[in-house]
Amino acid sequence: MRVIWIVLLALIASARAQSFETTVDPISGETFAGPCHYQLTLPAGSNVIRAVWVTFDRGRDITRFYSDSDVIAFAQHHDVALMLAHQCNAKSAPGGPEEMDMDPSHGVGRALFTALEQFAEQSRHTELSTAKLILLGFSGTGALFAHFVGYAPDRIVASILANPGHFDPVGVDNVQLPASGLGVPELIIVGGADNIVGSQRPYNYFRKYRDRSAPWAFVVQNKTPHCCVINAEPLILAWLDEIIKLRQPSWKKQLLKIDDRKGWIGNIRKCVSDVHDTWDNPLWNACDASIQLKGQATPTDEIPAGWFPSQHVASAWLEFIKQTSHPTTSRP
Repeated sequence: MRVIWIVLLALIASARAQSFETTVDPISGETFAGPCHYQLTLPAGSNVIRAVWVTFDRGRDITRFYSDSDVIAFAQHHDVALMLAHQCNAKSAPGGPEEMDMDPSHGVGRALFTALEQFAEQSRHTELSTAKLILLGFSGTGALFAHFVGYAPDRIVASILANPGHFDPVGVDNVQLPASGLGVPELIIVGGADNIVGSQRPYNYFRKYRDRSAPWAFVVQNKTPHCCVINAEPLILAWLDEIIKLRQPSWKKQLLKIDDRKGWIGNIRKCVSDVHDTWDNPLWNACDASIQLKGQATPTDEIPAGWFPSQHVASAWLEFIKQTSHPTTSRP
């Protein structure tokens, strides 16, 4: 019955949706080499947009989020616009001539906000020009959106970083967030068999700010390589649904701050493998996990893995992370 309801919502959303495209050219001093291309869909039609979910194109799997029926139904329910930002190569950047500059202050950040202003004019949804953002990035664009939280913390509802990492010096290990950035919830997802980005660098990034009470959560896709974010979509939507309720995004007022003194805590017991990542750190999977109310003691053989706004989301995380492996192909 739930599947039928989701399909009906998606069909209704598709019927009401409006779509737009735009490009943004670099200006003097910026590092991207040519026009950046963006797409926008308004699943809720003429309703006032509360936030824009920005997915950065980094391959077929992550791009699925822009057109996925569950995501479209979710966006319609929350009056969220969906924006797909395409690869925007830099003149020169770590990783080679066909790579992006993952520092948003070098032009990609300005271009994204300019695209929103252009979409506001095209669609006559003036609220888009100052809309709050939900960020979803994979691999290098996961690192980009980690930096983006520090670039524009007041505009970010939440940031979802899947297998986040990039060439030095713009990886997650070099992200420096201001105090205001610690209030932005983040969901950090890694693959236990990801020999490119690995487990440890993203976890170190998570712990650096979670230890300062950032309302963040860390997820391991056991035995999963550098791929397959769509498989975590149900958990992402469950987490994001409650984060939106807590943050109350609106184009005309500030985002609400989350009180992490309440809620649930997750912990994992890691099992180290003999495979190493690009920086020679050993990979690891989550071979066990637990949840408890905030304030209860962490099991001595487990490490902190995040904060959750409710038992419902904590239980969804626990069910997901205790799976011994996750599929490495996209859902049909």
